[in-house]
Amino acid sequence: MSSTTKPTIVLVHGAWHGSWCWRFQIPAIEALGYAVETVDLPCVRGLAGTTQLDDAAHVRSVVESQISMGKRVVVLAHSYGGPIASAAITGLSGKGVLGMIALCAYVFPGGMDQGAVIRDLGGLPYVTWDVPSEGLFLTKDPRSLFFPPDVPEDRIDWAIPQLRPQSMAANMGIVPPQAWQDDSYIGRLGYIRCTADVVNPIAQQDSMVTGAGGKEKWVIRTLEGSGHSPFLSRPHEVAATLQDIVNDFEAKL
Repeated sequence: MSSTTKPTIVLVHGAWHGSWCWRFQIPAIEALGYAVETVDLPCVRGLAGTTQLDDAAHVRSVVESQISMGKRVVVLAHSYGGPIASAAITGLSGKGVLGMIALCAYVFPGGMDQGAVIRDLGGLPYVTWDVPSEGLFLTKDPRSLFFPPDVPEDRIDWAIPQLRPQSMAANMGIVPPQAWQDDSYIGRLGYIRCTADVVNPIAQQDSMVTGAGGKEKWVIRTLEGSGHSPFLSRPHEVAATLQDIVNDFEAKL
């Protein structure tokens, strides 16, 4: 039986970003009757050595705060935030967390050595390591990476100065235990595909979701022609898709 009270949406940003990136997304979600909470992950505070465990613990504290107030929660996570959000909600199915939605996000198994994978690939060609200081890193050309093909130029100009250095340890470490691997979340996992994503190409998105159980586990929706930042380019479409997925979650209760 579904509740008549809509869940709170907790927004988890990706690498180099912050809660600022949801500026246009928040009102679109609130217009549909949802309350929204945001986080600012420790990995973008300029502290070398910050890990995924630190980020997941911070998100979990926000989620548990909402649950303690009697609210139900759906986590919407972008990009790097996918494994962070999934780690944060482990053990909370049936205890206040309705589900998780990944927005062109990474889906990794718990225990994966992310650093080893990156080293096997020969590194990440679109980043500069140990910049602006040891243990932090930046993207070389965020304008051509995060925003094509559909973010308006004025929003790109607004966003780029707000990007922050990312902790290398957060991306090169071990992925924490993941809630999506818990059968209690089957049917209450959502994935929003973005077909023109440069950072996380659509073939890679599909491969990760397929490897994580595919349609048997995930409610999958698609934003055709969207790049990596649909919260800037088409926030109303993201909000409508989120609502569609949440309704699907509710129907399974």
